[in-house]
Amino acid sequence: MEKAIKSKNFKSATEESIKKEFLLNQKKLKDLHYNKSKKNKATSGILLAKKRTKIVDDLIRDVVNASGLKNSKGISIVALGGYGRGELCPYSDIDLLFLYEPRGKSVAQQATRNLLYLLWDLKLDVGHSIRTVQECIELSKEENEDTTILTSLLDARLILGDQNIFDKLNHKLFNELLPSISESFIDRKIQEYENRVKRFGRSIYILEPNVKEGVGGIRDINNALWIAQAKYKVKTFSELLEKGVLFPNEISNFEKCVNFLLLIRSELHYLAEMGDDRLSFQYQEQIAKFFGFKDGELPAVERFMRIYYLRCNIVKEQCRRLVQRTTREYKFKSKPSKVSKVDDIFIIRDGMLSISNRNSFLEHPVNLMKAFEYSDKYNIKMNDYLNDLVHWNVNVATIDDTVRRNREVNASFIRILQRGHNVADTLYEMKRLRLLGNYIPEFGKIICMVQYDAYHVYTVDIHSIFMVKEIENLINNNYEDEFPFLTKLAESVSRRHILYLACLFHDMGKGEGRNHAQKGAALIPRISKRMGLTREEGEILEFLVKHHLIMPHFSQRRDIHDFNLIMRFAKSVKTLEILTMLYLLTFSDIRSVGPEVWTNWKGMLLKELYLKTAKVLEKGEFRKEEPKERAEKFSKQVVKILKDELSERKINKILGKMPYSYYAGFSPQKIAYHLQLIQRAKKGVSTDILFYPNEGYDEFTFWGYDKKGIFSELCGVIRASGINILGARIVTTEDGRILDTFYVNRFSKSTNEEKKIWDKVNENLYKVLSGKVKIEVLVQKRKMQKPIYQKSIPKYPTRIEIDNESSNTSTIIDVYTHDRPGLLFDITSTLTGLGLSIEYAKISTKVDQVVDAFYVQKLDGGKVLDPDFLNKIKDDLYIKIES
Repeated sequence: MEKAIKSKNFKSATEESIKKEFLLNQKKLKDLHYNKSKKNKATSGILLAKKRTKIVDDLIRDVVNASGLKNSKGISIVALGGYGRGELCPYSDIDLLFLYEPRGKSVAQQATRNLLYLLWDLKLDVGHSIRTVQECIELSKEENEDTTILTSLLDARLILGDQNIFDKLNHKLFNELLPSISESFIDRKIQEYENRVKRFGRSIYILEPNVKEGVGGIRDINNALWIAQAKYKVKTFSELLEKGVLFPNEISNFEKCVNFLLLIRSELHYLAEMGDDRLSFQYQEQIAKFFGFKDGELPAVERFMRIYYLRCNIVKEQCRRLVQRTTREYKFKSKPSKVSKVDDIFIIRDGMLSISNRNSFLEHPVNLMKAFEYSDKYNIKMNDYLNDLVHWNVNVATIDDTVRRNREVNASFIRILQRGHNVADTLYEMKRLRLLGNYIPEFGKIICMVQYDAYHVYTVDIHSIFMVKEIENLINNNYEDEFPFLTKLAESVSRRHILYLACLFHDMGKGEGRNHAQKGAALIPRISKRMGLTREEGEILEFLVKHHLIMPHFSQRRDIHDFNLIMRFAKSVKTLEILTMLYLLTFSDIRSVGPEVWTNWKGMLLKELYLKTAKVLEKGEFRKEEPKERAEKFSKQVVKILKDELSERKINKILGKMPYSYYAGFSPQKIAYHLQLIQRAKKGVSTDILFYPNEGYDEFTFWGYDKKGIFSELCGVIRASGINILGARIVTTEDGRILDTFYVNRFSKSTNEEKKIWDKVNENLYKVLSGKVKIEVLVQKRKMQKPIYQKSIPKYPTRIEIDNESSNTSTIIDVYTHDRPGLLFDITSTLTGLGLSIEYAKISTKVDQVVDAFYVQKLDGGKVLDPDFLNKIKDDLYIKIES
């Protein structure tokens, strides 16, 4: 009994010692992770993963040795998966295989129990299996769609135990099983890749990419190697170099990318304190700092994310080429080679574009551009051989300034833009194979550039190419049913190449820092001259780049019923051709930012701005219609519309008390509707809702008595009901009545299927106006609800700007801040509390950020011009918003 107790105590003490040693090593490694990264970023990822792997190896060996199973024959403990590859990160899974001879099952089970209990006690995530060599092979054979077991065995590494049994497994795996199933295994791995990208996203350029499973991530590298292992019966990339499958620089690129990704993944694990592989917003800034990036012209996080996407792009392309080289032989070995001549250099082989002279790119760089021109012209893809040749020949030595100014090169590129069938796809291939960034180095600066917010889903270069695709969709009548007017305009554009160049170049200035539109425009004269554009073409292109933000700015944040605004805009645009191209550019820009960014509401505002400006340009004169003249004209039309309902005397009595600005904001038909609403008023108050389901918004109108803060109360009631306000027009009559029109929606849709929600709005409105409920109580309930956005999203500092130029009658206050419940009420109540009258408002939300514009006047009329009072407005708004 005493001997048994001593043995138990000894075992317990040994286990505690092993645990203590392991935890100490883990702490040392974490310290090394942070110190090492500062000294040698390029190599620390793999080195630290290897050290982490060794620490777990040592732990397993110590436990096994302490259990007295050190010299057990017929059993091997094998590392699988990332552990087998030596790519362990702090919270990675530990995958183990207990390999045993048929007679040694009991010993294997004992070793498993002793080891797993301690590993679990250390809170390690351990997966395990107990199998014979034959069971491993049979299970690998039985797999159909899932290749998990066979794939894990490709990464197998002996930790300790019987070397003979492990060698037997490898022999059967690489010499017997793989030769017989390699083609089917490769096909399944390719299908698994397709399934994975469907789940994690096909694009590299995802806002919060998965470092392990996302495109261009660690799993892509693993997958490419598994496919190569199946074909060439190798274990490492180095062995592929010996077989001539990979080149030295490709091996170097793989190593650099693995280092980089492993270091990011390790840092993610440390920050999350769990196995989290998603590079989420909440960690991106911290990881950028960890890598030593600092804020400058561009934020540190945007510079870091650009490097991340560039590295992932390298991974994606190198893995694609390795898989193509691996699969090319068995995919095409049975097909005959059909060749037809395109010119003296290019040929079409088996329905794909190829080349007859591998040195032609060095001798005549113009052929690099012609490869893409022919690919588009004949609507065929370039084969792998031509792809590889283009990729290797596109570098700064081949594409220099002489080539960029070459007339043939530029003529070929312009022909692609003017006559191309699939321009966007061709531009994407040019970008992928690095020609576009080298041919236009100014564009090269924005390749893989990211904007750190939840609004811009794609990197700047991808967004720009997507814009070209949107224009193509219009030109090719793909949007004829959805956007008939825009389709007609796109077909009328004669200088298509200038519009496509504007798409490519509109955000080019983001590579230069802030004020990107102006900085991008400043680059255009140099590029235009280099490309051989005419002076007029260059000037149009420069204007489009410089002013590509003006139409969304005016339509979404300014009163487009203000004729002075339209007149100034028309004078700056000058011609209908430029206006049309600017409209199409704006459409494609908004459509290409991300899913659901374009709305019918935005489309309606843009179209109205275009039509109003086009009308001025077509007349060729910039004379404003006198307000009194317009009021009299509209009044006469309203009389005709309502001749069977209201007398002319009554109509004129009501309209005579309306301000002239009223007639600028509403049509005669809408004014007639307002008069009908006024006639239905009970106790001087009336409301109505018009639904526009096709346009994705509704129109809520309130007629009542004016009082201080009434607009703020109306905003509070509507928003407290979960309805989003897009804009509002406020009309105050001479006898103290108000006619407020709100343009609203809910979840970016009309509320026509949720009509009962307006019963609640009217009920709350009655309670607030009658004094039975304070508006602050309703708003506070709204504020106490769950946040609009549950996950971490980048927040930019609140910004408030004053514009006293755009309107002749009002001061415009622009508010940029993070969205939250009750925000609109807080802003409007603050402005009312400052003694300001809100005349007009436009509310715009970009995912989580709001951009609100308020036209305000002093209570006695006119703009706010006193600098001290303007500063007070800003200060009070800051305090209210931030609180």
